[in-house]
Amino acid sequence: MSVKEKQKKVAVIGGGTAGYMAAAHITKHFPCFDLYHIYDSRIPTIGVGEGTQANFPDWLEQITGLDFDELQQRCYVTRKFAIQFENWGTKNKQFLHNFHPIKKEYGYHISAKSLVNLLEEHVSATRIDKKIIDIKSDGISVHLTFEDLTKLDVDLAFDASGFPKALPNSDSTEISLIPTNAALIHRGSAVDFNSATRSIARPYGWIFIIPLTTQTSYGYVYNNSINSISEIEADLNQFLQEENVKPLGEAKHLTFPNFMRQTFFDGSLFKLGNAASFLEPLEATALGVTLAQICYGSHYLKELSEFTDRSENFAPSKVKASNEFLTTMLWKVALFVGWHYACGSCFDTEFWHFAKSNFNQEMKNLKNETLLRTFKRCLEAGSDLNTQLFFPKLDSFRETFAGFTPASFCEIGYGIGYYS
Repeated sequence: MSVKEKQKKVAVIGGGTAGYMAAAHITKHFPCFDLYHIYDSRIPTIGVGEGTQANFPDWLEQITGLDFDELQQRCYVTRKFAIQFENWGTKNKQFLHNFHPIKKEYGYHISAKSLVNLLEEHVSATRIDKKIIDIKSDGISVHLTFEDLTKLDVDLAFDASGFPKALPNSDSTEISLIPTNAALIHRGSAVDFNSATRSIARPYGWIFIIPLTTQTSYGYVYNNSINSISEIEADLNQFLQEENVKPLGEAKHLTFPNFMRQTFFDGSLFKLGNAASFLEPLEATALGVTLAQICYGSHYLKELSEFTDRSENFAPSKVKASNEFLTTMLWKVALFVGWHYACGSCFDTEFWHFAKSNFNQEMKNLKNETLLRTFKRCLEAGSDLNTQLFFPKLDSFRETFAGFTPASFCEIGYGIGYYS
């Protein structure tokens, strides 16, 4: 039997950001596998500018070997040191949520389309540009059937193919903590202020501003069950006029579910990115969650590379523990993001009344007492920090809530007026 035949087969399904992140990560860290990167190039990707958290720059530099100046040339990157909140809560006109990491103090604003083009150069795989019509996983291997009826069997597959076709379904949980489900996206010219993502509360939701070196993304995030697209268009246009922004090109309208899978991993099929979960982009958690999922899946890649037969880490009890861990991580992120709405905003509108009351009601509906106790401990830790003095002492704080430190709770809590 040849070396090629002995190699274990791993597939990454999906040609968007999550798919290329996974394929590049496996290429870099697990070159022993026979890697297949499968996507249907006829399916468009979202492709808007994205903000990241502070774990992303180190990972991207490790994968590509490029420094900041080179990444800026390739992906129009700007350094993101914070999120600047405007009109949130009723206490402060403006406040910052800074990064408080152990390693880096900044994330990136980055062009998603350019990022995919860059990562593609760092993927070594058999590329298959076909539509998959059937995926069957038995927890031991994954069986793929393509539209031309050809088949491929692999030992492990990462599904980053995007949102499930039908939601809700039996393998999904709606995240009702989040009060938004749609966005209207526009582009404008580059702006001078690019060291923070701006998040501006508006009467019908909130607007993100993601500044790249060559252009700026503006997104109005809202609830389409409360407000119409015509109301959103009118208010976004008013905002752009106030900011002296001339829109470039046509607006893009997106709807999205806030959800997570009930099963992220079954022993052979691991779901990533929007195929696994989605939360509105208020704290730019999408790429951070995807990266966490990839790193967690790497434990199984390591086991698969080291053992002829599947080790005990693929046992049902270990797989169940993995799903519980990933589920808890997503609920923590959802709780933190949903909490931003707890005090409403300066606008006395139906959306903000709903957003505030919805969070309080959903908190009462949560049944996970352990999760709630942990969240309340973090709230208390945040309220105990002196907002004027805690910055030089950040090294003493290591406990996080899905990556968010007590300092993050402090800044958000005092910023929205949650703490008296």
